[in-house]
Amino acid sequence: MTLFCCASLHAQVKGGEQTGKSKPKLAHVYQNALILSNGGLHTVLPLNSIIYQPSKNQSNVVEIPSGKFRFWPDFLVKNQDWIYTFEVTLDQATGKKPIPARKIEEFTKLNRTVIATYRQNPISVLSSKTDDSSAEVKEKK
Repeated sequence: MTLFCCASLHAQVKGGEQTGKSKPKLAHVYQNALILSNGGLHTVLPLNSIIYQPSKNQSNVVEIPSGKFRFWPDFLVKNQDWIYTFEVTLDQATGKKPIPARKIEEFTKLNRTVIATYRQNPISVLSSKTDDSSAEVKEKK
């Protein structure tokens, strides 16, 4: 069963096609996702999973994938020099509780792309309804 899931995802990854002079039509797996690319490899992340992105790493978030697709765990191992993961709670991911502003400040000092994770897998983080301080810090850089 796991082989079917992997095969299905790889089929979706290869499913992009070019439509005339417009941008290539992306396969389903890339729609509504962030694409990270580096060193001839790429992976997908949920939207809003990047908590902090230094300007030096902006070029690693791309619109069109290139190179070989890698699942998140493998991509992370090969790119630990510029990626840092931060475990969030479900309350933080759903926006019920904010990520502490002091944590966001710490991320700016790391100078690495910070990805929100839950149980070691990337997760979207909605804006907190109670505190916008983390959004302010994100916009400063």
